[in-house]
Amino acid sequence: MNDLERDLRNVLDEDARRVPTPTSAPEGLRRSVRRRQAVFGSVVGLSALAIVAGIVAGATMLLPIESEPRPGVQGGERTGTLNGIMITYPNAWNLIDPDEAGLNGPGPSTLPRIVLALAPQAQGDVFGCPGMAVGEQPTFLMTVQEEPLAPSGTGSAWPAPLQPLNVGAAESGCYPGWEFLRAGWTIADRTFEARVGFAPDASDDDDRDAVLAAFASMSFAASPEGVTSVTLTTGSAGRQEWSLIATREGDGLGLTLQGESSGTGIGAFDRAPQGLQVGSNAFGTGADRELVIFGAVDSGVVRVEASSAGGPVVSVDVLDVPTKIDPDLNAFALVVPPGRVELRGYDEAGDVVVRGTTGADEPSTSAGSALEDGRHFGYVRSVDVDGGAIEFDLAYFLSGEEANQAYQEATGDTGPVPNDHFVVNDNPLLRTLPLAPNVHLLLLNWNNCCDTFFDGELALFAEAIREQADVTDGDLIYRGQSQWWITVEKGVVTEIEEQYSP
Repeated sequence: MNDLERDLRNVLDEDARRVPTPTSAPEGLRRSVRRRQAVFGSVVGLSALAIVAGIVAGATMLLPIESEPRPGVQGGERTGTLNGIMITYPNAWNLIDPDEAGLNGPGPSTLPRIVLALAPQAQGDVFGCPGMAVGEQPTFLMTVQEEPLAPSGTGSAWPAPLQPLNVGAAESGCYPGWEFLRAGWTIADRTFEARVGFAPDASDDDDRDAVLAAFASMSFAASPEGVTSVTLTTGSAGRQEWSLIATREGDGLGLTLQGESSGTGIGAFDRAPQGLQVGSNAFGTGADRELVIFGAVDSGVVRVEASSAGGPVVSVDVLDVPTKIDPDLNAFALVVPPGRVELRGYDEAGDVVVRGTTGADEPSTSAGSALEDGRHFGYVRSVDVDGGAIEFDLAYFLSGEEANQAYQEATGDTGPVPNDHFVVNDNPLLRTLPLAPNVHLLLLNWNNCCDTFFDGELALFAEAIREQADVTDGDLIYRGQSQWWITVEKGVVTEIEEQYSP
């Protein structure tokens, strides 16, 4: 399974529900998860390739208005409006409400979210994986996803050209040989991304032209709620890209730091704080490991400075949060080496007006921190092939009511956790664990997801972990940013098994 198919499965969480419930996190550990802090197993990203996966039966056409047919369109056209987007398309096609179709999952309608889908059929069973569907298969699929508002001056204007998107579909089981296009743009204080996919048998030029014409026909109205989410800044740390997103929430400003493999959020800020209100997330491993610190400050703070023992002083200007999101608070984000960091906020006169501390002492790696025999969940941070050892970051994979409780405590949300699982990982200790000479490495076969495994090679596994990227061996994929279960027997790791994460 390639990246496209994996992300298409984000809304199909049945596979995640089939995993055995692991040993619960200790009660004290779950209580220690800070309110509004969430650690996710994979890019929440954030569903950028979720092209109409899981569209369910009963999807409907909205506000149809008959119009004169254009040349090549059989049966006439109609115009529909959905989530502030007006689009004209052939009568025979279906304009689909993603919320009614279950594309966005349960919970509040926060960004990013799919706001429009267009397909030739309304039957749900052909869209999650059309290559394996029985009966008539779709010849094209199109979605429009709304993103947090792009930073000023960085978003493309509408109309936006559709550009080829290489997702490795030639070897895909669900989208074999499909051609994909994408476009992104900002209009009416909203940022969108569209994905259009054509099946190999979509050879009818009229149909292809009609899809492209429908895409080009779209017009956009401003959101009635105004700007509710905006990307304040982007950067890189630990060889990963990240974004800082500000969101208008019921209790005020919410800040989310979203990376490629994990994300964290804070909110419910004190309007008269005694110190800087911050969150942080570490990206990368080994020498590449870096810490991103972010937080909120009042409008009197114009610059934030960070310093750590033996590290350089890092200074950044404060980021303006749109008044419609929060009239009183602004934000900041900076990248520093991991460890304890001292923070200072300065006003326009150059005086320190607020201070703070964040981070923990440098994560220790201890060969003496053995794990009891049994099965343990977490992250493999490095692999020493010659020395026969791994560095393991122990975490807790919660499901069911435990996951809901930890998720609600961490984020302040009241609904169920997405995909019925939640990861708690707030201990910086890295354990060096010896590997059995015949350690069994079980990796998911992403081409036949999600309960089929293959026996992996330790050297390729080590390369993927080191690069924090995918390494391929023919059609087999070693994922560097997955989550893992290890089996320990008499202090030695005898098996490493990849965890599917939607």
